[in-house]
Amino acid sequence: MRAQGIDHVSVSVSDIDRSLEFYHGLLGVPLLGRGEDDGPPLAPEMGGARSRFRYADLDIGRGQVLELLQWLVPAATGRRAPVHEPGSGHVGLRVDNLDEALHVLASAGVHAQFEPVRLEGPGWWAGARVVYIADPDGATVELVEWPSSEGRQLPG
Repeated sequence: MRAQGIDHVSVSVSDIDRSLEFYHGLLGVPLLGRGEDDGPPLAPEMGGARSRFRYADLDIGRGQVLELLQWLVPAATGRRAPVHEPGSGHVGLRVDNLDEALHVLASAGVHAQFEPVRLEGPGWWAGARVVYIADPDGATVELVEWPSSEGRQLPG
C-alpha cells in the first residue's frame, strides 16, 4: 500500500463566511461548494455524539481540496496549538507573486508574521520564498512562491 497524494486539507473555523472571505475573497482560492450537514457517518468520530457542521470546499488545484468546517454541534473549543507544537499544522498555499499577495492581504489588515524568506541550500525547497500569515481564526497559512512556473522539482 502506498498513499497516492493529498486528497484534502481540513481547517476548523469559527465563522465559515469570514473564513471564505479570507481564503476565497482575499487569496482567490476557487469555491467548489458549501452547505450544512448533520451526517451520521461522523458520529463515531465524535464519540457517538450528534454532530452538525457547516462546510465549504475550495479547489487548491490538481484535484486537491481545502475543506473548511464550522462545527455547530459539538461547538468548537477555539484552542489552537502554536505552529511549532506537536499536533499543530499549517496549510501551505502556492502563490505566483508573493509580494502582490502580501500587498492585497495587508490592505485587508492581514500581516505577515515575518518578512518573506528565500530558502537556500540543497534540497527541493531551495529558491522558494515563503512567509507565514494567520487566517481569521489564527490557523497558520504558509504562502510559497517558486522562482519559476515549474515550481519545486522533486527527485525521481
